[in-house]
Amino acid sequence: MKIVLLGLVASLTLVNRGKEKENRNVALKNEVKMATAGMDKQKIQELLTTFYDAVDHRSWDVVADKMNHTVYVDYTELGGDSGYKSPNEILAGWKAMLPGFERTIHHIHNEAIWVANSRASATLDAIAVHYLDGDYWSVFVGYDTEFVRVNGEWKIARIDLSLYDQAGNQSLPSIALDNVNQGRVPPLMEAKNVEAIESFFESLEERDLDGVLSNLSDQVVQEMPFAPKNFPRTLTGIDAMRQQYSGVMEYTQKYYREYFGTMDPNVILVKFRGTITTGEGKPYNNSYMGIFKLSGDGKITNFNEQFNPKILLSGWPGLQPESYSVHKAGAPTNGGVSLQDVTFRNQGVSLKGHLFLPPNFDASKKYPSVVVTGSWTSVKEQMPDEYASLLAEAGLIALTFDFTGFGESEGLPRQVEDYNLKIDDIKSAVNFLSSHENVDGDAIIGLGVCASAGYMAHATAQDLRIKKLVLVAPWLHNPEIASSIYDARPGGTAALIESAKRAKYKFAETGEMDYILAASELDPLSAMYVPENIFDYYLNPAKAAGPYYDNRFAVSSWEPWLTFDGISVGAKIKQPVFMVHSESGAVPQGAKMFYDLIPGEKDVVWLNDYNQQQMYFEEPAVSAVIQKVIDYLKH
Repeated sequence: MKIVLLGLVASLTLVNRGKEKENRNVALKNEVKMATAGMDKQKIQELLTTFYDAVDHRSWDVVADKMNHTVYVDYTELGGDSGYKSPNEILAGWKAMLPGFERTIHHIHNEAIWVANSRASATLDAIAVHYLDGDYWSVFVGYDTEFVRVNGEWKIARIDLSLYDQAGNQSLPSIALDNVNQGRVPPLMEAKNVEAIESFFESLEERDLDGVLSNLSDQVVQEMPFAPKNFPRTLTGIDAMRQQYSGVMEYTQKYYREYFGTMDPNVILVKFRGTITTGEGKPYNNSYMGIFKLSGDGKITNFNEQFNPKILLSGWPGLQPESYSVHKAGAPTNGGVSLQDVTFRNQGVSLKGHLFLPPNFDASKKYPSVVVTGSWTSVKEQMPDEYASLLAEAGLIALTFDFTGFGESEGLPRQVEDYNLKIDDIKSAVNFLSSHENVDGDAIIGLGVCASAGYMAHATAQDLRIKKLVLVAPWLHNPEIASSIYDARPGGTAALIESAKRAKYKFAETGEMDYILAASELDPLSAMYVPENIFDYYLNPAKAAGPYYDNRFAVSSWEPWLTFDGISVGAKIKQPVFMVHSESGAVPQGAKMFYDLIPGEKDVVWLNDYNQQQMYFEEPAVSAVIQKVIDYLKH
């Protein structure tokens, strides 16, 4: 018996050691994969930096080398065209104008990069200065880009520009075109006479106000053409500069700068980044372009400072961002609502949320409340926050959150669209609201936008604490509708489900998940692939793209997504149901089938003037939807 026990102990020890080794191997593979993904992001970052630096230095061979054999470009917002072009075709257009300026400088920043195997996408902001003969034309833009890996190297495959703002002389491009046409190409000049400018920056870093002012002429003018409201756009004279800069002398400041010359040795262009800690101890890191003009005695007479106003609004003391998100498609901050960061748990995983409180919130009262969820792959900072803030403005406590494995919430693997888990997350959100001291437990509402409409419908059928169900632009499908949509993919629905099973098995064995891009205008294997800006909402930094959103889709998601039935559950819902949809929205036939099955109180409004993505974020569409929802809830 003792020998048997010893043998059993030895066997268990070997098994445990085997499991420990297996766990170490999985952990090591995960570390390697994360390191590889990090390297890919770094390579794409370097590619972008090299690409735009080469444009500004007219190193056209380098520019061409960084592009794929065909690139989709869209410069329509700057008066250009769109379509697939070869590098030579793109360069022909750029060479016809850009060398006609004395300088062009692209300052890219605010990058968010996502890598999925041999495909990648990125959003970034940029300030681009075009300088000529004492004048300038500058644009503040966002870029939506895609990349492909070719023979182990990343190449640019798409550049889609969004114009945020512009400043200066908008006729300069035509003058530059004429310069090139007439053979008048200004040479690139080295920066000279930078002593006063360098001393200006050094004095800022040393927090020496007298040193800052000593480099300025008495009649100095500082212009800030991209400054937002409630921030000065022009400072005139040394006294105005003293007042402005004395307020930042307590800030810790470091500037990384690069100088560029013009034909006039007393005009210097500076590309710089600021790493700043404010007097409140908060980080403020912005990117800048500066046009400095000097007097004959080397004093700064004019300082044109161009910076990202979104970063200023989000980080500068005393200013408020326009929205709680980093883009336009999110919760506005001007409605009188307040936002609290909250955390709750589901199955041991921490879920991060936003709780919106109504204007003039009274902590002694109880309020009706609503859980708001968004489209598949979305995060709270997109359409959930937008709708939640407007509902809070109307007097409700509104909760948004990131599902398990999405956004700021915990959970591995990431980006898995699994209806079982998402339904459970919603019920955990209801737990959170039910336990809140200011929530009326008899007036909890579930509101699902797009794909989460099906998840919210199931949660409502399972959890009677949800007293009303509201669905906005609901994507409601069953396996038959899914097949009709996805059978057009290579291999059809069956192949996608099989790929999901392989990805799930691989993750169980190795801890590695396979990903594809969630949205792409180029990649037919992405989760959302329709060319020509159909999924612009997810890709455009002027809309909902940005650092909070991860543009990846776990391949294992295909099976739960394609086998999900969000329609038949309508027959099990006992609570009142209200829907707002459009005939030009997503799968309206599924919404009609769902609606017909609801046995109890129900109503539907069709807003056919708007399409699916307009109801995510465009002001007229969202206002029309939210008014219908509020009217319904008041009755």
